[in-house]
This record gives sequence, C-alpha cells and structure tokens, in this order.
Amino acid sequence: MNPVIETVSLSKTYGKKENTVHALRDCSLQFEAGSFTAVVGRSGSGKSTLLHLLGGLDEPTNGQVLVEGKNLYGISDKQRTLLRRRRIGFVFQFFNLLPELTAWQNIMLPLDLDHQKQDKAYIDEVIGTLGLSDRLTHLSGQLSGGQQQRVAIARALAAKPAVILADEPTGNLDKKSGEEVLRLLDESRRKFGQTVIMVTHDAEIAQQADRIVTIEDGLVASDTGVAV
Repeated sequence: MNPVIETVSLSKTYGKKENTVHALRDCSLQFEAGSFTAVVGRSGSGKSTLLHLLGGLDEPTNGQVLVEGKNLYGISDKQRTLLRRRRIGFVFQFFNLLPELTAWQNIMLPLDLDHQKQDKAYIDEVIGTLGLSDRLTHLSGQLSGGQQQRVAIARALAAKPAVILADEPTGNLDKKSGEEVLRLLDESRRKFGQTVIMVTHDAEIAQQADRIVTIEDGLVASDTGVAV
C-alpha cells in the first residue's frame, strides 16, 4: 500500500554558521491511510517543525514531503495552498476559531474559501459524530474549550482531507475534555478514513495512538507501534 503522506530525507536548518540550528535532520517517514501516529519529544526536539513541514506551513532546507505522491514543495505556492486546503486538515492547541463567526460558519470556512459545494450528508454525519448539532448557532465565546476543539475538528474534516495534522490538540483543555477530544479524533479517523498525525509532549496521550514516533535533536530516535 502506498503511503498517504511521507517525508524523504527531510531537513530544516535555521540560522547560519555558529548560529545554525538543525531543527530536523534527514527525516524519512511514511504514514499509511487511516493510521493514527503520535509524534513526541521534548520542547525544541523538532516535532513541531516536522508537523509544519508536513502541512506546507514552512519550507524545508532539503528533502521532500509527498502527499498522495505529489511533492508538496515541488509545486507553486498557489498549487500548494490548494493542495493544503483540500487534502490536509489542521487542529491546533488554541482552536483558531474566528470569534465573529458561529460554529457552523467556522466549520464551513474551508469550503467557503475554496468555493466548494458542501456534501450535506457527510457534514451532518461529522457534526453528529462530534456532538455539535445543538451548538451550530453559537459563537466561539459561547462554547466551552472542549466544544471549541470539537468545532475545530469538524472544520478540519469538512473538506474530506486525506490527512489531519493535530498540534497539541489537548494542550489547552482539562483532562476530561482532552480525553474526549482524543476519543473523537480516533472515532473520526476510523469512521471517515483520515490519516491522523498528532504532536504531543504527553506520553499518556501518545499511548492512544497506533504508533509513536520520537524526535530527539531533530532526528527520529524511535518509531514504535503501540497496542490500542
């Protein structure tokens, strides 16, 4: 089976000469369809750099990111923006919802920006799975942290992306809400087939994934499957 997303000798360097920082070094990883991977490591290890490069949010110094076989950094900025919008969904620690929009409008934003027609049956199923049916008219300020993160997950799923990239998705939530968000991420990827790659500093949270990749000093230190 071909991986949905992979890195080939991916490296990212910041600074020059004595100020050079090797944030990521010669990283080659493959992520299969429907898999759930946790990327762990200490602060500054390179795990967030990896996630940003996987999502086209930064440019590598060397190497490739292949999304469904297409080199994310071998295409124009416009093509990369379209590919990212259509095939990659993002879930961030701080939700990144627009406060002036309702939950429904936030969920629909990626489709509206891309002028895509919504698949109503699919969107309704996502909203139902995430338990948001009675919160769609609420502004983000009227929602709890857990509810805001559910809206963010629904937004990430709305365009039927191949990959969901989650950057510390439970980091701004209490333990109960964090566990619920993890459960919903796992349920969503099983139900809708997305590949989930999640950065976390929490070893207990990482155990919820199928696979744990540990980054140390910009290098892949270990790559281990775990029981689920």
